[in-house]
Amino acid sequence: MAEEDDDELTLEDDVETSDADVELENDEDGQEDSEPSWGSTIVVNNTTYAVTLFWQPLQDTSDPYPEVQETVENFMEGADLFCLRQGTSPQYGIGNSTEGHKAGMPSAAAAIAELFQDKPSSVAVFEVDEGWWFIAIRNDLILSEEDMLYLNEEDAKRAFYAMMAVPDWGRKIAPASWEIEGTEEIDLWDILKTPGASKLTHINKSQRQRIKMLTIAAGVLVLFIGYKLISGLFFSEQKPIIRPLAPMKPLFEEEVPEQKEVVIHPWEKLIVTEDLLNRCQAAVQQVKGMVIPGWTLGSVSCSSSGLSTTWTMQWGHLGWIRRAFEEYNTRGLDFLIDNSGKVAIVSLSIGDVAIHSQAPKLMAYESREELNNIFQAINLPIAISEERSIRQAQTSKDGLGSTVKENKTYPRLKFSFSSDLPIEEWLIMFNKFPALEILRLNYDPNDNTWTYEGQIYEPIL
Repeated sequence: MAEEDDDELTLEDDVETSDADVELENDEDGQEDSEPSWGSTIVVNNTTYAVTLFWQPLQDTSDPYPEVQETVENFMEGADLFCLRQGTSPQYGIGNSTEGHKAGMPSAAAAIAELFQDKPSSVAVFEVDEGWWFIAIRNDLILSEEDMLYLNEEDAKRAFYAMMAVPDWGRKIAPASWEIEGTEEIDLWDILKTPGASKLTHINKSQRQRIKMLTIAAGVLVLFIGYKLISGLFFSEQKPIIRPLAPMKPLFEEEVPEQKEVVIHPWEKLIVTEDLLNRCQAAVQQVKGMVIPGWTLGSVSCSSSGLSTTWTMQWGHLGWIRRAFEEYNTRGLDFLIDNSGKVAIVSLSIGDVAIHSQAPKLMAYESREELNNIFQAINLPIAISEERSIRQAQTSKDGLGSTVKENKTYPRLKFSFSSDLPIEEWLIMFNKFPALEILRLNYDPNDNTWTYEGQIYEPIL
């Protein structure tokens, strides 16, 4: 369209262009060449949606973090948020908190893509309060850079006309004021009623560091092998001459030092809370995004050992769920049908959760008071109980010289509460308590409620 505009300006009949006209035309061209202004969020039906995300296809649905981190390092350095979208071909969208995106925000593009599955190739511009939101979906894939909120109407028009050059769109949506033949105007407020399951979450930084360390280690190994090969070509290795030596009798019997068992306290191998929360949330989005006619998803339980849930048949037959699991083909997903043939017990691997060491600092009564203060302030109930575990910690010798086991008692404070707030909202609170460990998360798909079960260790006096 830019070329057509230029033709209209220059091909005027018998009109001489003055120096001022040329200067004005150059200023207009400079404006067209500049980057279009854009926004990052829109508000529809009192819900704030994330837009202007960078979308890519997802290959490994069981562990999306390596693919997400590789894209961030190569194309979007500094980005710290992403969301998953289930569909015919799974995708992930990348956002950035510095540009206005926030953890827990739903993706408008993913929600619209689910609504437009009847015509998987759709191009649209919706006029919203913040500007003009442009979205292009081709064969049920959100095109990588075609989820864009333009603040200038002309920029949105240019993007729409450029995409109209691609044939065979099943649906074309544009404002009626544009008067584009073959398009229809649809009010975004009428169709976008629910935010959907695709929401932004934090990118796991510890995973990225682990990948870097593995890459460095692999490089060092390659250099070492290369050195050994080259040194073997130019220098012949001389085998040492070994002469047997007669054993010498010991002058005195040496005492064998007593070996004591190494003490490993339970807080030296704690599950990293942020890693577990991110993996469980991603796994829940995968199973929640599955659509199986006649079957409903039950409550979901997730821990470091993986995710487990059930699907219950309301109508239809058993073959539908088998076919659904085959078509989704999610890595690490397994299921077992019970004797009635109406309940599928499903498990999903979440990969290896990171482990770290953190010594406890707060006594049980201090942690209890702090938790009660926090939850009373937000008027949210919490269940708290004190427990003690006994472990055989080390070996020693009693007065008779025999070996005995010494038991150590580890007091800890256990807690449990439920909330419909995004998982990321609780991470700041969890990080306030040293030696805190989340043991299990339960998710209720009916009301989008998460239940957290964890424990906080107390120092040994």
